[in-house]
Amino acid sequence: MLWLIFHVGSERFAMPSDRVDKVLPTVELHRMVQSPNGLAGVFSYHGAVTPVIDLAQWLQGTSTPLRLSSRMILVPLDAEHSGQTFGLLAERVVELRPIDQEIVNGTGAATWPGALALGPVIADEHGLLQLLDIDKLITEARQHELLPVLVEQHL
Repeated sequence: MLWLIFHVGSERFAMPSDRVDKVLPTVELHRMVQSPNGLAGVFSYHGAVTPVIDLAQWLQGTSTPLRLSSRMILVPLDAEHSGQTFGLLAERVVELRPIDQEIVNGTGAATWPGALALGPVIADEHGLLQLLDIDKLITEARQHELLPVLVEQHL
């Protein structure tokens, strides 16, 4: 399976390409008044209000630097909201490569009480790589917290 490799701060992450709708260059985002921590803003994508989560803000408490390699990774909200997407703002979104499914299934990261389990961690020639499970990252509770624009559109 192909995986999209990107950075959040100094950490490397990957997500399966079949969970990615599109990868877009960063655009100017409209900052929502009193938006929750981690919501970078919203933009119009094909006529729909699309929220964008700043992964660095959400996971590390810092903002994603806007570089030439920074991108918005558009991800479908879930099966129930077909056609609805949200964005994940990340930096150095530059590589798409295969990762052997046996490695993905056979290696996991230890977790600790209260930790946000994002998926397994594997080692490759560049160091550690956190495999991001979107369903663990965006739980239903987090959808209501971070993606109110999409949730309210479907009530």
